[in-house]
Amino acid sequence: MFKKLLIGGSAVALAVASVPLFAAFEAHVINVTAKIENALFVHQELLEYGTVFPQEHLDSQFFISFSQSFSASTQRRVGSVDYLVKQKPMCVDKDGNHPPVGEDAQGKFVCPPGSTMMPSLCPYLSKHPDNNPSTGPFANDDTSIPPFHDHNDPASYAKGKLAKFNASGSTIDNDPADTWTVDLAVPCFKGMCAQDWDAFVHSLNPAADPAKYMLDPSLEHQLFGCDLWVEVTKIYSESEPQITP
Repeated sequence: MFKKLLIGGSAVALAVASVPLFAAFEAHVINVTAKIENALFVHQELLEYGTVFPQEHLDSQFFISFSQSFSASTQRRVGSVDYLVKQKPMCVDKDGNHPPVGEDAQGKFVCPPGSTMMPSLCPYLSKHPDNNPSTGPFANDDTSIPPFHDHNDPASYAKGKLAKFNASGSTIDNDPADTWTVDLAVPCFKGMCAQDWDAFVHSLNPAADPAKYMLDPSLEHQLFGCDLWVEVTKIYSESEPQITP
């Protein structure tokens, strides 16, 4: 009986020791690669108005299209892109560079060390789409934002859409690019505003409170700034409905 138990124990030990030997006999490697590209191309990177004066109304434009990779004829997996045009404070360092603004733990905008936040131009900038195409499934698919708005409110973000294909997978009536007009409605300094200041504000945004958008006189002669951020919010495959609900 004693010998049988010993033999049985040895057999168990042999079986356990053999498991890793069989597992190492064969190995397979799966290579995983991906080329990451931006969906959009934005031109231009800088809009400059120079020296401006209260109650001037000045226009500038920027252009958004699909990136080169997205536009390639062989790229048919993705059909359209939704995006937002947001506005954020602008930072400046001692050398005149503009590092991107960040956010703290409370969600407040903060500038990187060595830079400061410029007086904000954001509330005074409108965003108007080109409304092209004017017909078809993607007509008027971009939303306009007037000047004199609360730039921290998500409702003040302009919405845009680019469409490479229509619902049938062809390029008929598609919308591959958008041109946005950015209007600067120049504010006045409190105590120095013209008598028609209220009329000027309401002509551009009837819902705005003119008193809210008067500047502190201490800001006179300073350089104002605002960063416009174009952020992709959704990418549709060609098989998905291309129209945002």
